[in-house]
Amino acid sequence: MEKLVAGVDIGGTHVTVCLVDTINGRLLNDTYVRIGIDPSMGKEAVINAWASVIGQSFNKAQLPVGQVGIAMPGPFDYENGISYIKGLHKYESLYGENVKALLSEELGISASQIKMMNDASAYLLGEMNCGAGAGFKNLVGITLGTGLGSAAYYNNQLEDGDLYCTEFNGNKAEDFISARWLLKDYESRTGEKLGGVKELAFRVETDAIAKQVFQHFGQNLGRVLVQRYSAQSPEIIIFGGNISKAWDAFIPEAMAVVRAAGKTFSMRPAQLGEDAALIGASYLHT
Repeated sequence: MEKLVAGVDIGGTHVTVCLVDTINGRLLNDTYVRIGIDPSMGKEAVINAWASVIGQSFNKAQLPVGQVGIAMPGPFDYENGISYIKGLHKYESLYGENVKALLSEELGISASQIKMMNDASAYLLGEMNCGAGAGFKNLVGITLGTGLGSAAYYNNQLEDGDLYCTEFNGNKAEDFISARWLLKDYESRTGEKLGGVKELAFRVETDAIAKQVFQHFGQNLGRVLVQRYSAQSPEIIIFGGNISKAWDAFIPEAMAVVRAAGKTFSMRPAQLGEDAALIGASYLHT
């Protein structure tokens, strides 16, 4: 027996869809579709692109479009499907629009068949059901990348996170825990501007300054974790996102700060990668 739901991960420059068997907790890899997208497109073009990739996934399974679970960034009224994304250089054309209604019309299904949630919350829900968070009752999920995403689960409630805007060093935590901070710190130390975090991570073994930058990043992360999650005392914090791929370069420093503060929560890398958000979004229909 299986129940198939389209898990959709909408990012700033891509859309990924795959059908998920929510009863058995597995992706149907033959239905995986991923396309690049220009987030500055007009409303009709964006909705058409999203609907097209969702339809392609169902077509690969030779099924009509059915239930859809969508993970996407905010600010967004996920229950009602209204976008409030503005000033973030992505999907500005959808501001104030009922995205759920527009998409259901384009797909030819009822709006009730579409459910939406924050992308970081979807990632945590996926890891809770099928990944590193299985079996835990009090946990946090954090995505380290262009921005700082977070979600938490405790008291039997999944909550969208606010870590990105937590005050830290007189600014937002995201200003110190993000790809742009890493690149900016390296440039300020060396005068060299790198193309991305992946390039910086490659240098850690041979470049002492790159190593120091990641260590500084880890110290910032540890301090923010202690500040934000001491009251919750999670059993485990799960990390995803592209920066987490450089795990050994910064986690030891973060862990040292956490332990020095007397906190016992453990830290683990996510197991599902980008699939976590797809799986988590699909579980909105369970």
